[in-house]
Formats: sequence, C-alpha cells, structure tokens
Amino acid sequence: MWYMIALVWIVIMVAIVSTYTRKQRRRKTERAQHLEKMLGELKANAKLAGPALEMPENPAAAVPRLSRKPRLLPQSTALLYYIFRTGLPGHEIFAGVALDDMLDVAANASPGQRELVLHRLSQQRLDLVVCTKQLEIVAAVVVSNAATAPAAADSEQFVGECLQSAGIRVVKINTAALPRHHQVHALVYG
Repeated sequence: MWYMIALVWIVIMVAIVSTYTRKQRRRKTERAQHLEKMLGELKANAKLAGPALEMPENPAAAVPRLSRKPRLLPQSTALLYYIFRTGLPGHEIFAGVALDDMLDVAANASPGQRELVLHRLSQQRLDLVVCTKQLEIVAAVVVSNAATAPAAADSEQFVGECLQSAGIRVVKINTAALPRHHQVHALVYG
C-alpha cells in the first residue's frame, strides 16, 4: 500500500518536471525565433535606409583611435575632491555625476515631457556629490569661477533650481576661494 502511494508521488513529480522542461524549451525556441525575426527586420531596415545605418562587419573598426586622458579630474576639481575627502571622512564623495543619476521626473509627467526633462538632466554634470556611507545624497557641490560664461551661468542656475526642488542642498564653491578642510562640514550641513 505504501509502495503504491510512493510510486504515485514519483510519477506525479516526474510528470511535473517533464512538463516544466518542455515549456522551458518551447519558450526558449520562441525567444530565439523572435530575436531572429527582430535582427532580420533590423538588417532589412538598415539596407533600405542606406549606408549610414549599416552595421559594420567588424564593430571594433568603427571606433576611432582613442587616447587616454592624463587625469580623470582637472587639477582644480581634484584639489577640491581631496579637500572634501579630508573634511568629511565619514562620507563618500563622487565626482562628475550626471544630474539624471540623482533626480527622477515625477510619475504624473507625460512620456514626452519626461524624456525631454531626462535628456536635459543627463546633459548636466555635477562637480562633486557628497553622500553618506549608505549612499544617501547629502549635498551637491557646484564649482564656479568669476569668469563664468553666460551659458554656463544659465546651466548652473538650472542645476541649482532642479536640486533645490528635489530638496538636495547645493554648495557653491568659487575656485578663487577654496574652503579649508575644517570648513567643509559647516558648508555641507549648514
């Protein structure tokens, strides 16, 4: 009697496993066919559009020759980075963060408006971002100098308005008067 119950359970388990593997194989086949169909359409559209959209045979050949920059950060930004690292030892400091990495558009915005705002945010970079060890944003540092071009001033104003509307503290630093490391905590936390 117990043998029959055990045998029935084994048969049920084998049936479940075989059904599952069949479904997985079918899904994998369907995905592969869908991918092949999409690639075929992409190649057909590229041929119709002309040589500008054709995919190169060797993708590495399409990349121009590149060279390495001597420094990741310019000298003035690197100095400011070290000042903030020294002044805020319990924090993480990031340089060159895009504004769209810190901000998100409200969910009630239309898709077109959302894309426009995200595009504009992605064009703006912050000099430094101060975070806690848990990577919670504390403040954004914007570096300016006395000879700022009007376009840069408009960009700086846009960045400031965006950050303030999101409730992120903006610390403006003038390159002519860099703070000392013991002044950084007061600048960031007020």
